[in-house]
Order: sequence, then C-alpha cells, then structure tokens
Amino acid sequence: MDGVDTYNCQCPPEWTGQFCTNDVDECSLLPNACQNGGTCRNTLNGYNCACVNGWSGPDCSENIDDCADEPCTTGSTCIDHVASFSCSCPPGKTGLLCHIDDACTSNPCKMGAHCYMNPINGKVICNCPSGYKGGTCAEDIDECVIGPNPCEHGGSCKNTVGSFTCSCAPGYTGPHCETSINVIPTPARMTPTCLDQIGDFTCSCIPVLQSWCKDNAAATPPRDT
Repeated sequence: MDGVDTYNCQCPPEWTGQFCTNDVDECSLLPNACQNGGTCRNTLNGYNCACVNGWSGPDCSENIDDCADEPCTTGSTCIDHVASFSCSCPPGKTGLLCHIDDACTSNPCKMGAHCYMNPINGKVICNCPSGYKGGTCAEDIDECVIGPNPCEHGGSCKNTVGSFTCSCAPGYTGPHCETSINVIPTPARMTPTCLDQIGDFTCSCIPVLQSWCKDNAAATPPRDT
C-alpha cells in the first residue's frame, strides 16, 4: 500500500511483520485450536493438531467410531465410547465380545448361589451363600469345627445343613447361648430378697424371719420383689 515517502505491506493471515516475512504462531493466537486434549503444533503457514487416542479431525473434535469394524459377535450390539467400545450381549452369550456361551443359563450354582462368568475365559464362578462352599456351593460348611465355638458360655454346637444349632448350658438361652436366664421362681408371701445371678440366685433374709426365710427359700426359692 503506497503512502507519502513510505509504504505498508498487507500480509496474508499466516504471515506478519513489516515485510510479511514472519510466520504467525496460530497456537498462541488460538489457545483452543485443538480440542479434547489435542496438542497444537505451529507450522510454516499454519498449524496442525496431534490428537489423543479416540479423537481425530483437523481440530480433534471427531470421535473415532470404534464400532466401525464390527468387533462384537453377530447378534450383539456394539456401543461406541471414546477410545473404546462395549458389547451388549443377547441372552445366552457373554464375554467382552459376546463370543462365549453363557454357562450360567444351566444354573450350575446350587443353594441359591449367584452365578457369574469370567469374561475372559468363560469359567463359571459361584458366589456361595452363608453356610455353603465349593465350586458349585453344594458343600455344607461345618460351623462347629471351622473356628471358635459359635455357642457361648459352654454351649454345645450341632452342625445342620447350611447352618448350626446350639444346646445351651443351664442358665443360658438364645441362638448362640448369649442370654442369661432369670432363674428366680415365682414370689410368695413374706418372701426374702433374692438376687438373680448367671444360672443361679441367692436370697437374703431380714433378721426377725431368718429361720423361716432360710427354710422357705430352700424349699421353694422366691423371686426378687
């Protein structure tokens, strides 16, 4: 552009400077030139974007369709994600690509156990309920021998299918013999003061009734009032 004793150069967008000899750094001028984590690289007369895995396009805005090659087995549905995909399997199929027959359809797990399969090798895995073990959860666990006695206060443990029962020592009750029984009998007239203990009781008598109270407590021990 001509001026009085001077001139100016009108530069194209990719060049700058008095004589249009300096390359424009588009990466500095356009901080969001590359999207989705892409890296901007300035070049002569322009720039380009190095996209992260899963994205493409001049500005890394295009999600690569990972289902384009139909990786899932026929009959299943491919779901595209960013840099990955997943397969939605039809009934009877399992695995990452729905390529494995689902062995859980034959109900190999017993006693109400939950069945699921290893998606890599197709092996059945049974999640056993309490009281059972083994590959198919068909083996009963003997709770009376696998650890400390589950019956408290000297109770006797008896194994049952999938569980156990406790025969409690005198003075105790409950599923684990954890509760002390009140053994003080029904009150009577002029009863002594009785104190409940674990599996037993003691009675104290007022002095004026000492003889009667002891005889009465020994014959039919009264309950605390």
